[in-house]
Amino acid sequence: MRLTPAHPLLPPASASMPAKAPPPPDAWLELPDGHVHRFRGECAIGRLPDNHLVLADAASSRHHARIAPDGNGGYTLADLDSANGTFLNSLRLHPSAPAPLRDRDMIAIGAALLRFRLVTTAAEMATETSPLPLNRRKILVIGETSLAGDGLRRLLDAQAEFTVAGHAPDAISARQMHAKLRPDVVLFDASADALGALSLIRDLLAADSDTRVLALVERADPAYVPRLMRAGALGCVLRTDPAEELLRALSSAAAGSVYLSRRVAAAALRQLAGSEEAGRRGGPAGLTDRELEIYHLIGAGKPNRDIAAALGMSVKTVETHKENLKVKLGLASAADLAERAKAWVSGQGAKA
Repeated sequence: MRLTPAHPLLPPASASMPAKAPPPPDAWLELPDGHVHRFRGECAIGRLPDNHLVLADAASSRHHARIAPDGNGGYTLADLDSANGTFLNSLRLHPSAPAPLRDRDMIAIGAALLRFRLVTTAAEMATETSPLPLNRRKILVIGETSLAGDGLRRLLDAQAEFTVAGHAPDAISARQMHAKLRPDVVLFDASADALGALSLIRDLLAADSDTRVLALVERADPAYVPRLMRAGALGCVLRTDPAEELLRALSSAAAGSVYLSRRVAAAALRQLAGSEEAGRRGGPAGLTDRELEIYHLIGAGKPNRDIAAALGMSVKTVETHKENLKVKLGLASAADLAERAKAWVSGQGAKA
């Protein structure tokens, strides 16, 4: 019997070589300032003590997050047990579970929002030397000066999606700046003392039906939050909610979607599941929207003339409303009304 020798150039079947992993493709991160960071392979992400982003410097960034090849021609994102967490498409990553990255995924590192991109076409490759900044949505901030201070402005201007176009401290300037700027989103401090929030939201929507309003409130009052939504606000967030919650709410409002922060939604669900008495404890549920605005301003300590100016009415009309409030709430005097309203505004009122 004659045996055919094995081909000298082919290895025996038992010694076949493992398949070689495909090389990672070119990728980049779109940064908050409109620039891009190109990489192929691993990219470390972190922050310096002053919160500036650090990219591709493992020595400075090892404590936050890392993008690495997955061995199959793609990439994964891993949180490196950072203090504030790493978020992928608004979901927090578990430190021990790297997540696969897809083209256009959004990565949140602290207050910074990055967009992950993969080079998949020749047209995308051609943009490598001439990247264009992202079109950023304009935000008009209405309310207290502290909301438009350096902290909030830095937070929003650091995002690839948003930029602060203006700040209006009162209702008159809010209407003027809204007409002039035509913002994509109005970020409205609905707990500000000098504003009639419900009336102003309606006025802005009457002037431009495409207006998208996100309301900030001091607390999730079940008598107030639903009225803000009925007036036309698309979302509601507490002033004490995390920055990531505010950014998600702004993105949702910009897209025309309804958004309640987790704590606001929890309060709304408790009211739906609870009794009428639970609703009464939350605030003056039996008042009209206009009466509630006046009640809020009374609780903020505003005199009649300031209330009249904020709501565009006469002082005599304010006085009439206050008399009606005393009757509805069963109060004997203006002092009782002021005390009850102040307790409600501060969140300490047990009943309306």
